[in-house]
Amino acid sequence: MTWLVVKIATWLIHALVVMASVSVVSKNNPRNTLGRALLVTFLVALLVTPFAFFWWLVVPGIIAMIAWFIVYTLAYDIGMGQAFVAGLVQVLLGLIVDWLLPPHLNYRV
Repeated sequence: MTWLVVKIATWLIHALVVMASVSVVSKNNPRNTLGRALLVTFLVALLVTPFAFFWWLVVPGIIAMIAWFIVYTLAYDIGMGQAFVAGLVQVLLGLIVDWLLPPHLNYRV
């Protein structure tokens, strides 16, 4: 597989995990579409992930958490509690996906 195919596949898997976690906390949410999940995945990677790497510095961790809540509550029109539970479901689903997928994906450039 090429690098681009692997990146697109992982992005799609992340978006499907987002959709599944949102459907757990907000059944039949009309905003829970693949396109929106792809956008949310991109926004979280862009806005949250850089701060999340430094969570142990407390302030970046708080910024990451607030940004994550803002992205989810605005994108899916859900409450803060639902966004929190969606995050917990995402962690659980992410662990399952990591367990099922091989430790590293091989690709050829």
